[in-house]
Amino acid sequence: MNGRAPTKKEKLYIEACIRDVGCVPCIIDGREIENPEAWTEFHHDPDYGSNDAGCHFHGYGICSTHHRGITPDGLPAAVAVRHPIASNGPRFTTVYGPDELLCAMAWERIADSVKAAIGFDLSLGDIPKNLK
Repeated sequence: MNGRAPTKKEKLYIEACIRDVGCVPCIIDGREIENPEAWTEFHHDPDYGSNDAGCHFHGYGICSTHHRGITPDGLPAAVAVRHPIASNGPRFTTVYGPDELLCAMAWERIADSVKAAIGFDLSLGDIPKNLK
């Protein structure tokens, strides 16, 4: 990951996205896969960067196929890809929506206990009081 290291609270969010939510585009496609931790990466919304306070709260889980066009068998991805080699990024947004929406969907799916430990719920529009 480029940028600064996540704070403890950001790390809780990232881990929950990877471990408990999985790939948000796959969920939209109706493919909720068991053991998401084995295949989920974390995507940062570029509108929030990767260095600013709270930036790691603005991301979501995404599989390598949807993220970078990498399939387990090495074949070209047959889905819209977020960071594509073939440059079909606009297609990704058309199919799945903007990063902000996908991030909100991830927040909606993480456990209330994780949200309590973090101290806010971005899916409800909560504004973080303490980002450390």
